[in-house]
Amino acid sequence: MHPQKNYLPVLDGLRGLAILVVVISHYGLGHLIPGGFGVTLFFFISGFLITRLLIAEQQKTGRINLPDFFLRRLFRLYPALLVMVALAIVFSLASGCGLLVDDVLSTIFYYRNYYMLYGDSTGSFLCRQVFNITWSLAIEEHFYLLFPLMFIAGRRRLGALAGVMIAIIIAVAFWRVYLIEVNGLTEFTAARIYTLTDSRIDAIMFGCLVSVLIHLDKAGRWLRRSTHLTVVVGALGLLLFTFLYRDSFFRESWRYSLQGVALSILITALVYNQSYSWLTQRLSAPWLIFVGKLSYSIYLFHWLGMSVANRLIGEDRLSLPWLAVAIPIGLTLSLLSYQYVEKPTARLRRRFGSTVETTDIALSQPTIPAPRQSFGH
Repeated sequence: MHPQKNYLPVLDGLRGLAILVVVISHYGLGHLIPGGFGVTLFFFISGFLITRLLIAEQQKTGRINLPDFFLRRLFRLYPALLVMVALAIVFSLASGCGLLVDDVLSTIFYYRNYYMLYGDSTGSFLCRQVFNITWSLAIEEHFYLLFPLMFIAGRRRLGALAGVMIAIIIAVAFWRVYLIEVNGLTEFTAARIYTLTDSRIDAIMFGCLVSVLIHLDKAGRWLRRSTHLTVVVGALGLLLFTFLYRDSFFRESWRYSLQGVALSILITALVYNQSYSWLTQRLSAPWLIFVGKLSYSIYLFHWLGMSVANRLIGEDRLSLPWLAVAIPIGLTLSLLSYQYVEKPTARLRRRFGSTVETTDIALSQPTIPAPRQSFGH
């Protein structure tokens, strides 16, 4: 299998689905909608795409340009983030909390996830909370500070690199178990496991691993077996199990690992096996792709809209007055950010090797064809 940089519409569709899950959960339906899984799905897709592009760059040029890699990340994340931080500062000042320097620094330098749990902010919870949405960005950036170096070290022996990835995934799972055994299954332990880098990076690593395994699968044997209907149905059942089984120990430990296994199979099937093209086409609907392209801005600014609603209305989520404030602010800021911040800076990313594409680029990807149907002899 030869990874390519061609645009994969279904991944934008999955991003759109993920952000809808996150937002609906945050808007007050978290007891019904697994918002945390939306973040896990974001992590997986990120690892899958980044590794796919690293392999393609290695094949094309024979090397990985680290400065360009980090500049692409910079131009991808920082422009919209800085706008969000500026507005969050205005919100904090207007709420009477003053300039929360430590909260701002923890956000723009990507240690918000640790500061949320261990920091000592001077602001009220209402003012501090507006910055908290960036906890997941911190995990991604911590991961991508090290993963390109890891990839460069193992790029000529990808089989060994895959083994190291599997070892890391297993180690993180047992680290979560260890944290529970040592600290007890407390609310703080659950928050620590959910938001800190060392206990969540396996979600990204699963995506990286799938890209490497597909590249190594020259004959397509693993691809055919892992996307067989029986395996895919089993993976879907496994994913549903992680949502329905409510045991607290399981939810803070093995749930994340099993979701990674299930996503490894389901996303591989959607991207590479044409037997599931009926579902891929639905996940590639233009409206869902557009939501996926907006997903980063939505992720940042829906939270700001919620913070304003909390300030003006109170935290009565799902009430009409609350939604009438949160939704228009979040959506308007997201659209403005995408149009006037993200799209212009995408041109800068292209200068450093980015493959930002539009939705009209055809999918050109090694796939398993759908089986022929027989209607008689």
